[in-house]
Amino acid sequence: MSRVDLVLLHAPSVYDFRERSIMFGPVSDMVPSTPAFEMYPLGFTTMAEYMERHGLKVRIVNLAVLMLNRKDFDVEAAIRDMDPVAFGIDLHWLPHAHGSIEIAKIVKKYHPNTPVIFGGLSSTYFHEELVSYPCVDYVMRGDSTEEPITRLMFALKGKGRVDDIPNLTYKTAAGSVVVNPLEWVPDTMDAISLDYSFNMKAVIRYRDMMGFVPFKDWLQYPVCASLTCRGCTHNCVTCGGSAYAFREHFGRSKVAFRDPELLVRDIEHIQKYIPGPIFVLNDFLQGGRDYVAAFIRGLSRLNLRNPIGFEFFKPPAEEFYEFLNEHLNDYSVEISAESHDDAVRAAFGKHHYTAEQLETSIQAALKHGCSRFDLYFMTGIPTQTAASVLETPAYVESLYGKVNNDPRLLAFTSPMAPFLDPGSMVFDDPAKYGYTRRATTLEEHRQLLIQPSWKHIMNYESHSMSPAEMVDATYEAGVGINRVKAKLGIIDPKVALQTEERAGLARIAMAEIDAIMGGDPAKRESGLLVLKKRVDELSESTVCEKSDLNWPAHVSWRHVWHVLVLWVTENLANLLHLRKPLPHSVSEPSEV
Repeated sequence: MSRVDLVLLHAPSVYDFRERSIMFGPVSDMVPSTPAFEMYPLGFTTMAEYMERHGLKVRIVNLAVLMLNRKDFDVEAAIRDMDPVAFGIDLHWLPHAHGSIEIAKIVKKYHPNTPVIFGGLSSTYFHEELVSYPCVDYVMRGDSTEEPITRLMFALKGKGRVDDIPNLTYKTAAGSVVVNPLEWVPDTMDAISLDYSFNMKAVIRYRDMMGFVPFKDWLQYPVCASLTCRGCTHNCVTCGGSAYAFREHFGRSKVAFRDPELLVRDIEHIQKYIPGPIFVLNDFLQGGRDYVAAFIRGLSRLNLRNPIGFEFFKPPAEEFYEFLNEHLNDYSVEISAESHDDAVRAAFGKHHYTAEQLETSIQAALKHGCSRFDLYFMTGIPTQTAASVLETPAYVESLYGKVNNDPRLLAFTSPMAPFLDPGSMVFDDPAKYGYTRRATTLEEHRQLLIQPSWKHIMNYESHSMSPAEMVDATYEAGVGINRVKAKLGIIDPKVALQTEERAGLARIAMAEIDAIMGGDPAKRESGLLVLKKRVDELSESTVCEKSDLNWPAHVSWRHVWHVLVLWVTENLANLLHLRKPLPHSVSEPSEV
């Protein structure tokens, strides 16, 4: 097999999490991944597919999953044995600040002359600090780097220059930092493809299943995402993906949508090979009435068999649910309300709807065929007090009463942790929104990530609620919501009791950690290591049972047949060298 051009490495949040004792708590309870945040960004797939289409060979290696699944997995040996033209490492979400840099250091240890490229939103925000690390050579900035990184790879192979590649920050041979203009900001997402068959072909080609798996339990719960757009029309004040953040830091002044027919094609590909639920990210209602109609009618033509769920940034009207029910066999909805309190939600940036409007929308969804409605609350948001958080379970119970205790409604809560997003309005001006920021630089965030509990890791303190109050309120509200759901028969009472017991044990462990941190500094490390086994067990499913988030999935003979055909054709292509790359030509970037 010919040499791989680019190996994309995904690091765990904290590189040496297998040795450290860290009480991550419920920071990942609302996402499929574990506290190692082992789920790599969708950009890995879109970049890899784009580069392969243009004649480059790309391999994804999810180091975090490999480390989770094999206690004896030797990261250094695995990296030492790789020999690509370049390595790519994501720093999209700031919780990877520690692991990503540590992986880059290992790469340079064994491959000192091989370029290391970083990318992602957090990489973009911290690009100049990031490229100052000796282990980082290039940073690709912005939300759409498929074309710039392809140009960079050809340049690294001697077929171009780096000084005119847009969005690139890099070090010269003399060590000076060069920041090329952030000019590659496409108006649409039509030039890329979120094609999961690429990942499956790569598994076959490299004989590596677990290196490509998106998160630890994906084989048991094969959920896939589809991406409607890049950018946002809303301004949630703590969000690093808000309209403000994209405009001020990532060069995007308007949302780039994917053509609805191409979006339907992406979902058709998923249904062909993968039996799990499909989650449509980024509220497609932002695209307008014509976009919505084209997308949903396109899905209707597919006779979609996989469960499909939609993320909405504000509660849709009843006629919209009627439209969904008319065209889809099975759909679910997710909305993050953040708080039951309209004033708190408005302070967060969601002033465009009230709790009453949300309730009306939920009732309409359940009336018109919605299979499941997931509703999320959050602790730690602007102006929110501990007393307000503790009102959440009572509000949830009253909400269930308004929908006749319908079990299709599932309410959850989690903390805004571990970090405020870089580039968000709150991160840029914390005092204005009632916060004190505990970290500013990338390196300061790296040091926070290795603190012994999520209470100590958080990069902010709200003026309305102390860290201790936030921790207690989060666990208390989580337990309260579980009690409500158990009492009403929404979840199994035994499962709710187990979750409550875990939350209680987690609070005890947090108190023990605080005592160790307040004691003799010389005894901290040994004292924390005594707790390691316990805190590892108490850092998942602490405010809810994680499996409650899962939607149903089923495998049919169609999936088996299509995967078998893919296996045969991919092996033949590898054997006979049948692939013909597209000639690579650079389009003019869209104006910002």
